[in-house]
Amino acid sequence: MSPLRAVIRGLNRARPWWWRALVRITSLDRLGWLVQGQGHRLHIPGRHPWLEVHIRGQGHTVVVHPTARLRGVTLDIAGEGHTVHIGPGCVLNHVTLRLRGRGNEVRLEEGVRFTRGGELWLEDQGSRIHIGRETTVVQAHLAAIEGTTLTIGPACMLAYDVEIRTGDSHSLLDAASAARLNPSADVVLDAHVWVAAHARILKGVHIGRDSVVAAAAVVTEANGEAGVVWAGVPARIIRRGVTWRRERK
Repeated sequence: MSPLRAVIRGLNRARPWWWRALVRITSLDRLGWLVQGQGHRLHIPGRHPWLEVHIRGQGHTVVVHPTARLRGVTLDIAGEGHTVHIGPGCVLNHVTLRLRGRGNEVRLEEGVRFTRGGELWLEDQGSRIHIGRETTVVQAHLAAIEGTTLTIGPACMLAYDVEIRTGDSHSLLDAASAARLNPSADVVLDAHVWVAAHARILKGVHIGRDSVVAAAAVVTEANGEAGVVWAGVPARIIRRGVTWRRERK
């Protein structure tokens, strides 16, 4: 990395008042972008303050819709053939997208909003994170590994300090046979699911539509039953026949 690019990346992170003023009237922050390798398709129209782009490898695709708004976002992509698609009207504040391996995909449908921050991590080959339209996230860590898919349906609501993972990131083995005991598995949140603050949703879980995951719950097993409240550690169903809405009335 050139000394100039390093200085600009440092300013993008520190954001002193005079640098914020310059960014509003210029595109100097774009000089901090680093794109290495060949065959990339990058379509990032418009101005996105403090967008940090660090792309290495071969054949990546990044498409940001002209109406999307990115602020303080980091695209950290390495490997081969990854795809990032950010749809119309999306709003991402202080979100990091980190992709490693080969052929992984992030797709955010129309109107997805991260208001306070988040991390989307994808590793290995063929892993996917798909977030449906009009879903809102305050702050969350979302991770897909080992070729699994994390699907969050439309009109969901995730609070802050939420973690959803399709795997454990490390292997748990049987001591006698060395057989793997914790394979990764898809995670699905159907439409209109509310995940409250500090909740954890782990590999293989399927939360049904109109359901609620209570604050600080750790969900390790769920079969997609709709309209229920999950609470506790490990989480269990404490109420059935519910739905919810954003308004307090």
